Amino acid sequence: MTQASVGVFFVVGGNLIFHAVPVEQGEPYGDTVGFSGHYDYWQALVPHNATEQQFKNHPYDYFPRGRVVYFKKSGEFRLYADCCMKKSDIEKVKEIFQLSAYRLARDEHYQCAGCNLEYVDNFLPGEE
Repeated sequence: MTQASVGVFFVVGGNLIFHAVPVEQGEPYGDTVGFSGHYDYWQALVPHNATEQQFKNHPYDYFPRGRVVYFKKSGEFRLYADCCMKKSDIEKVKEIFQLSAYRLARDEHYQCAGCNLEYVDNFLPGEE
């Protein structure tokens, strides 16, 4: 039997970077269970490969991101995802977080530099 997880994730160049724990080890917050924060994870990450280094070379909210949260009363998992994420990215999240069922949701918190028109650091290197 698989054990579903909660946590945060990012899509960097088609690769998934994530921080997840089984629901039982998650952090209760009202009627939900989640884990970690995007900024905290980004800040603490020590890069071990090229994808992680690319991730750290930009602000934490530059790349598409999302989170998986468990709702205790309904027994439902909700996968919040940036609208820039492809179906294949969502499938990777589903597999890694071992979600047999979930509801896909959008939230304005999860907007990367590519889809957030008001993104402050939205420039290419050398355009400063």
